[in-house]
Amino acid sequence: MKHFLTTFIFWVLSMIAFSQSKSVDISKLYDLPVHSRGDLSFSASANILLNTPNGVQLVGGFKMRIFMTKRISFDSDILFGRDYIHAGPGIFGIPLWIIYLGSSGNSEESETSLSNRLFYALVMVTSAEHTSFHFPVRKSFDISPYFSLLRYRSSYEYGRYSNTNMTNEQFCFATGLELNKYCKRLLLSPYIEYSMGYANHVPGINAGIYCGIYFLNQTRKQYKNL
Repeated sequence: MKHFLTTFIFWVLSMIAFSQSKSVDISKLYDLPVHSRGDLSFSASANILLNTPNGVQLVGGFKMRIFMTKRISFDSDILFGRDYIHAGPGIFGIPLWIIYLGSSGNSEESETSLSNRLFYALVMVTSAEHTSFHFPVRKSFDISPYFSLLRYRSSYEYGRYSNTNMTNEQFCFATGLELNKYCKRLLLSPYIEYSMGYANHVPGINAGIYCGIYFLNQTRKQYKNL
């Protein structure tokens, strides 16, 4: 555990030092998009989980991100492995945000019923339960602290689904730090986070790396003042 954390901290410091390099060639190779409302990214990940019912687990995952301003994004991730899964309401909310922002320029009045509008609004608002803040370090690199307030987690000891000695399914709090390295539209994001279940208060540490694609908002001129 100590060796893992030491290695990760060294990795973080190395990336920051690398990003601060004044090499002209490096600054020409990489270009950080100027984030704007409606920008998207989609990433796949390899992850390691510590302190699960099965000790250390390796899992895979997927992440969606939509920028609400140039410094704030709503994220949602889903991680899954053997007898483990976690996800947040943004899995449903972010696609609705994409549809909403894509159709916001349409002047025709929507015929969606009031009940459907309320449902969409609720799901979209709950997307904010996983919020990231983006602080640029260099043109190719930003740092993103984040928090998640309403993550659902299901974690069982292998083959013991009837075990009542632990809380296997619960909502959780998580907070972490992500490093985003950009190369044109490609995105590389190592991260580490601390999580805790609301029911059993058992802490855990997750870490991994996301690899994805960044998409610019085609109508970003509408939000140039954000």
